Amino acid sequence: MRRLSFIGVVLALACAASTARAASWPTVPSAAEIANGRGDFLAAAQKGVADAERWWSPDGGWYDDFLFPQGGDDTLARAWSVYPLFEAKIALYVADHSPEHLAALHDIASRIADLYWDPKLKGYGWYPQPRATAYFDDSGWIGLAYVDAYRATGEKAYLDWAYKAFDFIVASGWDTAKGGTWWNTDHPYKTAEPLAAAVLIGTELYKVRRQNWYLLWVNKLIKYADANTFNKARGLYQRSEKDDTVLSYVEALMIAAQQELCTITKRQELCAKAKQLADASVAAFPADYWWAPQYDVVFLRWMLDYYNQTGDTRWYALAWNRAQLALTQGRDSYNGFFTHGWDGNWIADGLEEHAGNVELLAWLAATKPPRS
Repeated sequence: MRRLSFIGVVLALACAASTARAASWPTVPSAAEIANGRGDFLAAAQKGVADAERWWSPDGGWYDDFLFPQGGDDTLARAWSVYPLFEAKIALYVADHSPEHLAALHDIASRIADLYWDPKLKGYGWYPQPRATAYFDDSGWIGLAYVDAYRATGEKAYLDWAYKAFDFIVASGWDTAKGGTWWNTDHPYKTAEPLAAAVLIGTELYKVRRQNWYLLWVNKLIKYADANTFNKARGLYQRSEKDDTVLSYVEALMIAAQQELCTITKRQELCAKAKQLADASVAAFPADYWWAPQYDVVFLRWMLDYYNQTGDTRWYALAWNRAQLALTQGRDSYNGFFTHGWDGNWIADGLEEHAGNVELLAWLAATKPPRS
């Protein structure tokens, strides 16, 4: 029920983005603001990760999805909830190479690999116990976190775990008859989310391992998306052939992946495509638009990656602006948990809301700022 309501909200908000009023794009902060702000972000992210332990369930031996579970059988944290917490711990280690941060990264990485892996389906599931249906996008988010864990530590085991997510999507999620990626293992319809995640994971795997199989699949996925789900009027990828919704984090994954693939393969048309998508995203997702922290942070994290690759400071400025909102508007005044949106309104007592805000703060603390 919660997953279905999430999709409805996402689609409604994504559609609203196209009609949102234009706002001035944020500017890059001054050197003094950056110096002070990064320290504030780091401190708040460290506290936020520590506060996430309030969601720990002694009975379940893992995190709960909500501070105050309402009962039922599925009260433990879904993949959407632990993915941003995992990313936050990775970013904290990138920002501060302390033994404590490395140990925290290792701990959550190994627990997720054990709890969310479904040996029968051969993929990462949405719940920390096997369920009849698995969602390919959830496997993609976990795979992306392992990509970041590898980048942070250089430990090849994380690439192995990322590969499992990639293989699940292309082996079980790909429609062998007509192409495209299914939403889940029941194959109800196709969506762009797992495809975009697989493109980015596969690009990283090819970059490190240089096995042509990865590149063949990445090219196949991009070719399908270009031919079937690219919305020429908006200059962005839409959710499917039948659904013209554009999702910000799908665009970010495709932008970051194609920019990196351009560098690896020396195919300059991919750099041009990444820039075109980035420019179109400015129009589609204006500066005064957001969904909710746990979803927006996926967009912002990978647009920060695009900034790292290209020096396009628009995306550092936007992420900085959102991090400031998270710091000033995202916290509950009573307990300090990040359970609010960037407009200051309470969303839910969920781990994913809290962790989404914390992840953004951690990545801003970890990302090298522009030169003044």
